[in-house]
Amino acid sequence: MSEFVPSVRIIGCGNTLMGDDGVGVRVVGALKKEGSGLPEGIDVLDAGVCGLDILNLLEGVDKVIIVDSMIGSTKKGSILRFELEDLLNKDYENVVILSAHDIGISDILGIGKHVQDLPEIIVFGIEVVEIKQELSMDLSPEVLAAVDRVIPYIIEEIALKS
Repeated sequence: MSEFVPSVRIIGCGNTLMGDDGVGVRVVGALKKEGSGLPEGIDVLDAGVCGLDILNLLEGVDKVIIVDSMIGSTKKGSILRFELEDLLNKDYENVVILSAHDIGISDILGIGKHVQDLPEIIVFGIEVVEIKQELSMDLSPEVLAAVDRVIPYIIEEIALKS
């Protein structure tokens, strides 16, 4: 008899044309590369600036890991881990997870909790301090370094039992 392995989806959010805001997309790109250490069979998606459409991506799996840029009160390139209840209970009111720009991930997940059954959700926010308004595909050095640093946390999260 084989051990049950819960299905996991990793979702990277952000706008790659707005510099550091594209960090979530860069993380999923790094995870898709051979040698990233990601176990086989994990669904990895680039959701871009998905807004409420992210709710569709939360269906059909046991666990979702979302990676996105955030603006909070931490040092640029810092990585914070949030559970769904943390975000819904507004324990982190001074932190803005940016995936939708007009609506934050906390608000999207709050809506989702009322309209559908949600899987276990973990959000890794990478601190960007601010979103610059000029177009750029480059990440700042601090945020770029966080791309490699967050991958072991994501792989560890996949290994945890739901």
